[in-house]
Amino acid sequence: MKDEVKVTISGTQGQQSPEEKIEVVSIGQMCKEDDATYITYDEVVGEEENGLVQVVKNTLKINEEQVEVIKKGPTESHMVFVPNQTTFTYYSTPLGELEVSVHTENIERVKRKNGFALKIQYGLEMNQTFISSCNVDIKVEH
Repeated sequence: MKDEVKVTISGTQGQQSPEEKIEVVSIGQMCKEDDATYITYDEVVGEEENGLVQVVKNTLKINEEQVEVIKKGPTESHMVFVPNQTTFTYYSTPLGELEVSVHTENIERVKRKNGFALKIQYGLEMNQTFISSCNVDIKVEH
C-alpha cells in the first residue's frame, strides 16, 4: 500500500551561508517492501525554451544499513550512502558524465509523530577531486 507523503530535502555544501541552502519540497508516495522504505517524488529542474518543464523522477530507498538516492531524467545518478564507507557512481548530465565518490560520515535517523527525518553527513568528490563536505536533511511527513 502506498501512502501520500510530503518530502522536504534540504542541503548545504561546504561553508555555505543559510541563504545558500538548497531546498526541495514535493508530494510523493511512500511504501514498504521487504526491509526497505521506498519514497518516490518528482522534482522540477528547469524549463525549456518551448515552455516544457524538465522533471527528474527521484526514488529514496532507505533501510537499516544505507540510504540510496536514485535520480532519472535530464540528469541521472544513483548515490549510495553507507556510514563510514566510500561509494562510487556516475552523475549523467546532458553535457556528459562525471565520476562521483561519496564518503558517508554519518546517517542520523529520527522518528517523529507524523513521519521521520534523516540527516546525512558526507564528503563529495568529483573526478577524483574533493569538492566539499555536505549535509542533507530529509523529512518525510504523512
